[in-house]
Amino acid sequence: MPFILNSDITIGIPGTNQFRFSGVHSIYIKRSIHSFVDTAMISLPSVSTVKYKNKLEPIELTTSTIWNDGDPVTISLGYNKTMQEEFRGFIRRRNLNMPLEIECEGYSWLLKKNKISGSWKSISVEDLLKLAISGLPNIGNTSPQIKLTCIADITLCNVQLSSFTGAEIIEYIHRATDHVLTIFFINPNELWCGLPYTDMTNNNSILGSNSVQLKLGYNTLKENTLKQRTLDDNRLAVLYKKRLSTGQTVSGIYTSVISQKQYKKLLTQVANEASLKKLAVEKQLQENYNGYEGTISGFLQPYTLPGYSALIKDKRYPQRDGIYLVESTEVSFGTNGARRTFEIGKMFNN
Repeated sequence: MPFILNSDITIGIPGTNQFRFSGVHSIYIKRSIHSFVDTAMISLPSVSTVKYKNKLEPIELTTSTIWNDGDPVTISLGYNKTMQEEFRGFIRRRNLNMPLEIECEGYSWLLKKNKISGSWKSISVEDLLKLAISGLPNIGNTSPQIKLTCIADITLCNVQLSSFTGAEIIEYIHRATDHVLTIFFINPNELWCGLPYTDMTNNNSILGSNSVQLKLGYNTLKENTLKQRTLDDNRLAVLYKKRLSTGQTVSGIYTSVISQKQYKKLLTQVANEASLKKLAVEKQLQENYNGYEGTISGFLQPYTLPGYSALIKDKRYPQRDGIYLVESTEVSFGTNGARRTFEIGKMFNN
């Protein structure tokens, strides 16, 4: 049976300006564990023929005038009318080109719409993220609002926020933890925060049972940009320090790596030695690993999102066989077909 590409796109607020359609020039979607901002680009005809349920004849409209910035967007893609939701978010802006380009952003768009102020001598990252997702606007049927899953037991000190948006709070946490903490949307409206390399090293997958099998050349394309990376190429010892008010210095160091190179940094807002050590372990695992750098190209199926565990099999190069973390995905869809590109890194079963 031939595979026929299908798309189902809904844009707009129900009861006002919501439209559903299946024909587009192209769609491009990008998601990553390294960013809490999911993006999508939809290219549509600049002039559309719209059929209303209560009107006998279709009406020709200029597409750019139908919607407003901030309107909800849902994109589902698949084959033979079996589709999966690939993106849910909001219109960020419209580029009035031919064809019309609609730039979309995931639920991070909502995180730019609140304002939080306060100061704390000590506060957990989880409580900061709870503040980040509070007081968000309800646009159309976007509820439930953003949910939070935080499994990172990290505490910060001397935190001061002055009219920070939720997005700015996340960026604040990234800076305070040397961008070691991973914060991203595992679902359109569920924000995840944790230490993924540490978790997977301890056999704890980010998304639990969500995994995918990738057989190179079978359910993926043979062509890929994978380049081998070995621990010997990148040995780096990580040392995080904090100076206490008494003048004493405490450290968090990952010492199992024997290396002439050291990565040293003073993290003044990490509250205690235990938090420093957790961050140092995660940083070391990010920098020192056996595995691959690069991407694998496949089809829309198997359905895969960042954070999935990928069991990779390669008949030509069995040394590649292993379990990897899917770090990012890019989905392209259009008149030339559909592709899903996976970015992988560390092998976790060696």
